[in-house]
Amino acid sequence: MGKRYFAKKSRWEPRLFVIMGAIALVFAFVIAAPYLLSLGRAMFQSRVVIAGDAAREALEQAHAFVAEGAIEEAERMIQPLLSGRDPVVTPRAIILQADIDHHHGKAEDALRLLSEACETFRAGREYPRLLERKARQLEEMARLDEARVIYETLRDNAPPEIRAMGYLGLGRLAERSDDLIAARDLYRRAVEDAPWNEPVWEEAVTLMGRLNVALIFSPAQTPESRYYTVESGDTLISIGMKLNTTLGLLTIANNIDDAARLSLGQRLKYTPKDFFIVIERSTCRLYLFDNRGLFKLYKVGLGKPGHETTLGNYTIGNKQKDPVWHKPGVGPIPANSPENELGTRWMPLVPAEEGLPHDLGIHGTVASETVGLYSSKGCARMLNHEVEELYDLVVRATPVEIVENIRDRVDEPDAPEDAAESTPETTQSDVASDRI
Repeated sequence: MGKRYFAKKSRWEPRLFVIMGAIALVFAFVIAAPYLLSLGRAMFQSRVVIAGDAAREALEQAHAFVAEGAIEEAERMIQPLLSGRDPVVTPRAIILQADIDHHHGKAEDALRLLSEACETFRAGREYPRLLERKARQLEEMARLDEARVIYETLRDNAPPEIRAMGYLGLGRLAERSDDLIAARDLYRRAVEDAPWNEPVWEEAVTLMGRLNVALIFSPAQTPESRYYTVESGDTLISIGMKLNTTLGLLTIANNIDDAARLSLGQRLKYTPKDFFIVIERSTCRLYLFDNRGLFKLYKVGLGKPGHETTLGNYTIGNKQKDPVWHKPGVGPIPANSPENELGTRWMPLVPAEEGLPHDLGIHGTVASETVGLYSSKGCARMLNHEVEELYDLVVRATPVEIVENIRDRVDEPDAPEDAAESTPETTQSDVASDRI
């Protein structure tokens, strides 16, 4: 009986294996279903091609997501655009995807995507932009020689707005090599060629302005700098008046700690400049020009509704460091007080024509968040470190023009011929203004 029992197979055994296998398959499907569903959705979306107005709207929305920091939403939005053949939308979507890949640390993926797009759209209108973005990706990856070849190609063959990108890229490469003068000049060429207010113009203006300031304050000689030899009886103040430059420029550019100690025959570096300022009310911008054009661009806070900054021509009056603010109804607020809304510098605006207010000025602020907004009672307020920089750049009698829109002018404003010789008398505006 025992032998027969062990030798005989149960008729239920095969069915048991079938049932167990079916149960395992069901469990496997339940576990894998979400992944398979998401994979299928992604594959489906990648094969869907959006065209026309829908594609343009999707690209705009993706850019909006990026601006908000919603990178994943932006990436989902542009996936269906990458397989398209729209001559404008598809390349721009690819550029945005490359930006996202770079943001995620996928530099090689970004470069591969851009390289393929450059081949696909070689005859398209967006090809130069793809090429510039590829060069910038190579630059970010420290493949500088490859980037340089592309930037030179853009400089030599592209239309002006794209040529500006070539100059800008070559400027960045020159700055990497510590050739600041070459970099500054390349940035200037980019500013001249770039469309006004476009991102490439904004970047070029920012980089050019930074280097302009670094070079003028540096002890290093530049093509524009000159040297003055100290004579008997000279002081830094008298030298500054003689050379039409500021005490700040002389002390910083010559590493002078004690302004009272000068040596007979000492050589002082200075950079001749006839600066003039244009404040654009419509954009809350202050443009600093020299005889070569735009020198640097600053943001300012201007008059809020009901206290609009008055358009017209002015000159800089007697400048004050660490000014006391005479607050209406309160009295003097000392320098460096957190309640002193003039910040660290005060430069009064003296009217150069009839009918203009006598209480406007350019000054710092204790409310940095208001710079770039219509936030004052008429004055131009700046970040303290930037107003200190401007204070050391411009002399008394520097012309200032306040306009609604600088582009309404036919050309860039010209400095008045008598700017250096004008010496306005002290007026009410030399006192720290009530209209901050």
